[in-house]
Amino acid sequence: MYKFIRNTHLLIGLFAFLFLLMYGVSAVQMAHNKWFGSKPAVSESELALTPRVPDARVVARELMDRHGIRGELAQVRKAGPGFSFRIVRPGTVYEISYTAETGAAKVKTNVANLMGMLNRIHHIGGLWHEFTLTNVWAVFVALISVALIVLSLTGIYLWFKIHTERIIGVILLVLSLGYSLTLIVLIRTAY
Repeated sequence: MYKFIRNTHLLIGLFAFLFLLMYGVSAVQMAHNKWFGSKPAVSESELALTPRVPDARVVARELMDRHGIRGELAQVRKAGPGFSFRIVRPGTVYEISYTAETGAAKVKTNVANLMGMLNRIHHIGGLWHEFTLTNVWAVFVALISVALIVLSLTGIYLWFKIHTERIIGVILLVLSLGYSLTLIVLIRTAY
């Protein structure tokens, strides 16, 4: 049993490592944004689409099918004789202004660098997105969350089985618990 739990602990740690590293790097980027030149590359274009379309979803589908724009429809707003909306995927945001009378669509494309993309991935929540790769990422995040719980439980079991390291284990466990609870309290009371 000990060998099985030890191997499980090791494999889960190796599996979770890259995801945790990505979250750590993106957290540093969010805390110290000036260290990373994360201004997106911006380009603008104008496209001719089908005129007099009353629905943003239909316009977004035409952009996706005919012009290769991919992502999730967001922030639809009525704007004069047409509407504006965004098509978003991690690292790329398309801001579209559509004029219904003429069918003209102004497309502003913001493409983030790697750090900007990691920042956006860090903020993804939920499992039900229109963009499939975002859903795949969300499933991996859920798996990693469960894996971290299993990792901590197997770690405590393994630590408890090695009698010579119990004292240092208790010290480290108390310090990490105290540190975590202190941060939680400070974050909750800061505002």
